Amino acid sequence: MTTVREGADRVELVLPDGRIIDYAIQISLKSRSLRLKLSARDGMVVVVPPNLDRQKLLALVAAKADWIGKRIAGFDAVRHLITTESAARPQAFDLAALAESWRVEYKPTRSRTVGARVDQPGRIVVAGAVDDVDACHAALRRWLASHATMTLSPWLANLAEPAGLRYTDVVIKNQRTRWGSCSTTGRISLNCKLLFLPRDLVQYVIWHELCHLLELNHSKRFWMHLRHFEPAADSLRGRMRDAGKAVPTWAQRGVGLVR
Repeated sequence: MTTVREGADRVELVLPDGRIIDYAIQISLKSRSLRLKLSARDGMVVVVPPNLDRQKLLALVAAKADWIGKRIAGFDAVRHLITTESAARPQAFDLAALAESWRVEYKPTRSRTVGARVDQPGRIVVAGAVDDVDACHAALRRWLASHATMTLSPWLANLAEPAGLRYTDVVIKNQRTRWGSCSTTGRISLNCKLLFLPRDLVQYVIWHELCHLLELNHSKRFWMHLRHFEPAADSLRGRMRDAGKAVPTWAQRGVGLVR
């Protein structure tokens, strides 16, 4: 028998084999039904609409216990790999969207902080208290956000202007749960981690957000607009499900959804 026990902040689920996992509940105004998100990095998150009865929510999750158990069976090995990668400073990385390869060199100084800068084409120097691996990762993420601002912003403009699509502003951030979004005021946000994705997937995300300027929903009309600008939208949408795997551990703050 599968049971669900509630704690103060998270919810515990006892699987049929006796294992206990805990999960977070995320309320989404855009969600119409319960959705499970599982990853070795972030564990399990249950996304639900705000009007879903809590007891019904717990029962629905418990009913999926067998499926959940099978999905998380291999997570321990993946978590070990993530932990190992998290303890390392990257020596090189590729930005597939821009066809760029970067080497990273570390320069210890007396500074208590850590910064990253380009000192020659294809090379980034991380300087300061470089024994602090987390600080090195944070410096590289700041560099990534800056580089993405310089490259994704004009990319967005170059697609929008010929298509006659007008947005009010663009913001490039290291978003935790979305590849991109478009607000009711026409402000488009793009995730700097898009630079790790293949070029066609990045272009798909940009078109996706631009089409929200026409339809701020995922109605049939929205998909019609998206397929007009990006004929391969359906296949690209499928590939986006695994796109987060292209992002290295040091850059991670979660993997994305396109809204």
